[in-house]
Amino acid sequence: EAVDKTKSTVDLIWLPPRHDGGGKIIGYLVEYQKVGDEEWTKANHTAESCPDLKFRVTGLTESYMYKFRIMAVNVVGESEPVYVRDPVEVKDRLEAPELFVDANMARDLNIRAGSDLTLSAMIKGMPFPKVTWQKEDKEVPMKADIGVTPVGSKLQICNAVRGDSGHYSLTVENEAGKKSATCNVFVLDKPSPPHTFTVTEVRSNSCYLMWKEPIDNGGAVISNYIIEKRDVSAPQWVPISSSSKKHSIMAKYLMEGTQYLFRVAAENQYGRSAFVETKKPIKAIDPLSPPGPPKNLHHVDVDKTEVSIVWNYPDRDGGAPITGFLVEYQEEGAQDWITFKTVSIPECTVTHLEEGKIYRFRVKAQNIVGFGRPDTTVPVLCQEKIVPPTIDLDVKLIEGLVVKAGSTVRFPALMKGIPVPSVKWVIDSVVIKSEGHYKINTDGHSTILTIEECNRKHSGEYLLTVSNPAGSKTVALHLTVLDVPGPPIGPANILEVTPEHMVVSWRPPKDDGGSPVMNYVVEKRETKKETWGIVSSGSTSTRVKIPRLQKGCEYIMRIRAENKIGIGEPLDSLPTVAKHTFDVPSPPGKPVVYDIAENAVTVSWGLPKSDGGSPINGYILERREISGKWIRVNKTPVLDIKFRAVGLFEGNSYQFRVFAENIAGLSKPSPNSDTVAAKRPITAPGPPINPKLKDKSRESVDLVWIKPNKDGGSPILGYIVECQKTDSTKWIRVNKDDLIPQCAYRAHGLIEGNEYRFRVKAANVIGEGEPRELPETVIAKDILQPPEIDLDIVCRELVTVRVGQTICISGRVKGRPDPDITWSKDSKVVSPDKRTEINNDYPIIRLHIKSATRADYGKYSVVAKNSSGQVQAAVVVNVLDRPGQCQNIRTNYITKDSCMLAWDNPEDNGGSEITNYIAECRQPSQRGWSMISADLTKRIVKVQLVPNQEYFFRVCAENKVGLGPTVETKTPILAIDPVEKPGAPENFHVAETGKSFAQLKWRKPDFDGGSPNLSYHVERRLKDTDEWDRLHKGSIKDTFFMADRCIENQTYQFRVQTKNEGGESNWVKTDYIVIKEEIQKPVLDLKLSGILTVKAGETIRLDADLRGKPAPEVTWVKDKDAIDFARLPRAKIEITPESARFALIKAKRSDSGKYTIIATNIAGSFTAYAIVHVLDVPGTVRDLKISAIASDRCRVSWDAPEDDGGCEVQNYVIEKCETKRMIWSTYSTSVLNEYANVTRLIQGNEYIFR
Repeated sequence: EAVDKTKSTVDLIWLPPRHDGGGKIIGYLVEYQKVGDEEWTKANHTAESCPDLKFRVTGLTESYMYKFRIMAVNVVGESEPVYVRDPVEVKDRLEAPELFVDANMARDLNIRAGSDLTLSAMIKGMPFPKVTWQKEDKEVPMKADIGVTPVGSKLQICNAVRGDSGHYSLTVENEAGKKSATCNVFVLDKPSPPHTFTVTEVRSNSCYLMWKEPIDNGGAVISNYIIEKRDVSAPQWVPISSSSKKHSIMAKYLMEGTQYLFRVAAENQYGRSAFVETKKPIKAIDPLSPPGPPKNLHHVDVDKTEVSIVWNYPDRDGGAPITGFLVEYQEEGAQDWITFKTVSIPECTVTHLEEGKIYRFRVKAQNIVGFGRPDTTVPVLCQEKIVPPTIDLDVKLIEGLVVKAGSTVRFPALMKGIPVPSVKWVIDSVVIKSEGHYKINTDGHSTILTIEECNRKHSGEYLLTVSNPAGSKTVALHLTVLDVPGPPIGPANILEVTPEHMVVSWRPPKDDGGSPVMNYVVEKRETKKETWGIVSSGSTSTRVKIPRLQKGCEYIMRIRAENKIGIGEPLDSLPTVAKHTFDVPSPPGKPVVYDIAENAVTVSWGLPKSDGGSPINGYILERREISGKWIRVNKTPVLDIKFRAVGLFEGNSYQFRVFAENIAGLSKPSPNSDTVAAKRPITAPGPPINPKLKDKSRESVDLVWIKPNKDGGSPILGYIVECQKTDSTKWIRVNKDDLIPQCAYRAHGLIEGNEYRFRVKAANVIGEGEPRELPETVIAKDILQPPEIDLDIVCRELVTVRVGQTICISGRVKGRPDPDITWSKDSKVVSPDKRTEINNDYPIIRLHIKSATRADYGKYSVVAKNSSGQVQAAVVVNVLDRPGQCQNIRTNYITKDSCMLAWDNPEDNGGSEITNYIAECRQPSQRGWSMISADLTKRIVKVQLVPNQEYFFRVCAENKVGLGPTVETKTPILAIDPVEKPGAPENFHVAETGKSFAQLKWRKPDFDGGSPNLSYHVERRLKDTDEWDRLHKGSIKDTFFMADRCIENQTYQFRVQTKNEGGESNWVKTDYIVIKEEIQKPVLDLKLSGILTVKAGETIRLDADLRGKPAPEVTWVKDKDAIDFARLPRAKIEITPESARFALIKAKRSDSGKYTIIATNIAGSFTAYAIVHVLDVPGTVRDLKISAIASDRCRVSWDAPEDDGGCEVQNYVIEKCETKRMIWSTYSTSVLNEYANVTRLIQGNEYIFR
């Protein structure tokens, strides 16, 4: 029959003939015929090309109808044909692919290294889609085992490693469409080794280790690094640090002269990486090395044939003194450097150069080890020297020269430059010529400017400019000529004149003589006299007060400025007479006394008729008792024309007088006031303060006020309240009988709806005082206020009490009219009873519940309601008690040694969180209970039992109040192992298939049901059938089974189950498997990371895991040479179906190279590579030469050996021998370069070197 077709092919299958004719069937012939044609066309020309019971006919034309027939062939000939029943139309059967990923691809997959990585999905589509697995958009690794079945595909990588992490994608595609699924795989492992491990800063007792973090952190953060050291002569590694988180460490406490190896490894949560070691031993010595390059090499002079260069010593001398510097030069465009000479100081003049050429110069420092790296100058052109001019001056001239007037000043300056520069002196943009005070003397190397008998005009900035064709240079010189200051700037102003003093002011002199004015000398003289008297000589102020004048005398003042040079010319004032310019004021008016008290009076007076020409500063008040002395009342003058005189004695009589005062002095006294007696006055009280309405109703008002500021000199006896209707002018007294003693009053008898005005008066012994009226009118009516509830702060949200205590909820209520109060608990009204007391004394509300029980727990609400509204407040009351009884106590998982005891929470936790549970047990024959645990926080515990014994259990809960009641198990349990159904087999899979068999494997279940006697049942069925066939008799004990007698190319499904005394487990099934001989491309997993390094004489070992079906052939090749290692006596090769091992004993340097392992079978080939380095001592140095022979030294040079032994040459050992003695002695064991300067030779002796 035709089982499948495309636009150019048809797939046919058939069954073998019932009779083979007595001979083996060689194969089958397939023919096809286009409907309508007569001829049959052969699809295969020989029977041998179709040995199987299927064939794909190709080369057909799309959309045509074809007939097919098949003939069996044996040695005798062809059989009769069998025909496909119906003609087949050739065209594609299209069905878009569908992809159903399994759970292992539904999300990111994290696995540990060494585990098996499995990704799988179910696939549908017609024609069956092409399946492509990719990793990071490239082909998956060769070691990945990809299986494709008619219903799905699976990718499996055994023993996954970190390199298998990545983004995997599965793509299925046919002509009808394409679909993809992706999955990120993370293989978690220990990290890779750190890399770039270096050792620096080696000293006699320490060195500095550095490394870089691993390229692969294993999928987890690096937690720390382990650093170890080892003496090369000792086998044991010694730890340096095992908790370092940095990428460097200082290895201390080394022994000088000892060689050490170091290694470091990284560690994460999955383990420690391999160690990475230093490539060569490190000797703990203070290092000797060539010196560093000279610093700041530059040229300082250039001429036609020579260049002068200088430099500084290097920063590093390499651990040995620098013996000299090698100077070399190179012509521009040349490759070679020419040695000039070796000098011992950091400067040199290179001669015999050619004019017009460009040269570069370099210098190397030398010590006992050899030459260091050079430092090179910029290119230098040899040409005739042109030097820009320079000026050399005394620093004092640049900073500024200060001289006295009349001195001779010289400005000398040295100048350099090629050719000789010209000179120009300038001041204030004017070129100075040699005339008058100035004289200029100039020669080829210097110039001098001389100023004779200088004065203040010669002060300023002098510019000296020298220039030649190479450039110019200008410097500034400063000259300050000092002299006495000029006269102060007039006129001298007389600011103030009195009979005793004058105040004089002036302005500073225009010229201070070149230095600051230190002080002014002020002098005075009478116009009638010739002598001057000094008034002031120590002040820099331009204003001075001249005291001690004689009233009516005429004076002249003169002022002179003084600096550090001397006193300048004077400035004279005009003659001025010492007298006042005004008089004392006239006396004030007669004082008037009023506002008399027992100890004070107020006095006022009139202004004086004249202030005497100067403003009045104040007034002086005096008092006296009748026929007594005058006493001053105010200590300081009073500016006002009235004053409150205090400190009087009650009953005494007093008179008062006043003096006016200005700057000229006191006036004459005023006339005396009338005589007054100090006594206490009594008047009516003042009005009350701030009367206002406090509350009101329809028939009354509440008024409040503050007592008056003044009581009139007599205590207030009470208050009077009066009211007035708005439509009347008559005030009616409200308190008709007695005075109101307090500052508050409730007025009754109002008519609802009427509007009133109110006022309040105070009264004392004199009578009623002034009234004070309320600012607003009052309408007699009730005030409506919605109720408000304010619970006490201790019971606003939560009230917690213990059982037996009293619950108290209290608060305050506001509202107009008084609201009705209702208490409720959990929406039920609370009524008073024996334990409950409700007190609603407005405005205080209170609820008391005595001897609280757990039933009192809940939410309590209080509702206040009046005609204006209602309000509610709530509080939660928690009554703490011991917890209730635990629920549903039970036992599970009973074995002979233990059981699991579990229970549920109590229905009531007692109002407090349960802190722990107490579990106990006892045997039926015992009365006492044994403690299992008293601090259980979970509701389950594992109990250890004695085998074959019965047990009761009980549990109770505990909170912070105490222990709750216990609950016990009703029946005892027996401590024996139960036998249950076992678990299903684990990891059931088809390990291998052949033409007629399938090898099945599984793992015993994790749970055996309590019985070790496990057996298994294995069954199979063909695809598209529902009937399962048992493959064996009875049960099998092994965890593998060979399912034979299968039909090749048929699709089967297998299943297995576990059985014990407790029953049978669930079935575990495989996917549908096509029975055919399995072909697997070879895969090699070489167990080597990086480069394999061995020492000469050791064994080279290379191991690789091998997979492939049929078993691959393995070939070993080195450096692409077909060496037959089987005939090599030192080589040992071992090949098994699972591995390939190669060993080469007594390794040589020539064994280094690239080793290739090739595995080949009919499915393909696989190639793996390994790089091997064999380390040995280096070869012989080449071309040893002696040069630069002197009386006590020579230069030994050589070429590096052709073979360095596989690692870098550490150093060279030089030995010398006198030919007449023929005894070799070591000159040096630490030469790093390929040359050395051998010193301390004896002149005339003959030497051999090696």
